[in-house]
Amino acid sequence: MKPWLAYISILIGLFVHGQNTPRNWVDTVTQYSDSYGNTLEITNSLPKGGGTYLDTNENTYSYVIFRHKVTNTSEVPMELTMEFPSESLKIFASQESFIRLFFPNETMTSEKIGLTDYGLSDLEGLLDDQFHKPSKLEKTINPKEEYLFYVATLLYKARGTARAALIPKDGKVSYLLRIHPDSASIPSGRITFEH
Repeated sequence: MKPWLAYISILIGLFVHGQNTPRNWVDTVTQYSDSYGNTLEITNSLPKGGGTYLDTNENTYSYVIFRHKVTNTSEVPMELTMEFPSESLKIFASQESFIRLFFPNETMTSEKIGLTDYGLSDLEGLLDDQFHKPSKLEKTINPKEEYLFYVATLLYKARGTARAALIPKDGKVSYLLRIHPDSASIPSGRITFEH
């Protein structure tokens, strides 16, 4: 076999192998501990989505879906409570642009990571039903247990690279949302360990 032909065969093999390697879709992983030494780990995903949603006022939104995994690495149960407001949030320099945040009720599992929208199947139904209501999440996470959940982000007249992260500090949780070049830290809830 000629050397250049062998070289091309190797390149094709590497390309095909690279295409078959599954992505984990992880953006950031952070650790948190409270003053009692209780610990957790938070995994924040890259976004999936890019579709559109039309509300009852004929406003067209684009959307992205994030998944988050909270792992209780402590020896005691912990309670995660979060809430997003029913109002639109203005985080952009443009006064015409805003976001809306929702917790879909659908169960997120690790098997859905490779699927479109992380496997979220009824986003339109959720938004039709919950559009004008606060969106809440409450979950007890036992020791050594992990909990995966979705956050659906609607964007109105906004474009850019989207990233999101749960940021715990002093028992409180903020939702950090960045749509380049704008960002906002949205106070959203609490993390409470049983003592």
